[in-house]
Amino acid sequence: QGVFIFVGIAPAAVFARDMVKTDETGFIVTDDAMQTTVPGIYAAGDCRRKALYQVINGCGDGAVAAHAAHSYLINK
Repeated sequence: QGVFIFVGIAPAAVFARDMVKTDETGFIVTDDAMQTTVPGIYAAGDCRRKALYQVINGCGDGAVAAHAAHSYLINK
């Protein structure tokens, strides 16, 4: 038995809306490697558009984004 409390989702991505593509609700659009529509800019966690918003998913997003950013910089 358990209770999961839903407090709502509002992306804190207003700062990025003039730099990268966001959806109609303000979430940052990324690919599977967490790259935004601007090469070299990555987003991770609940600020990006995705199917499931949980802390563990945000941590995984961060790991993917870090790996992708590292690869991007190595190849520059």
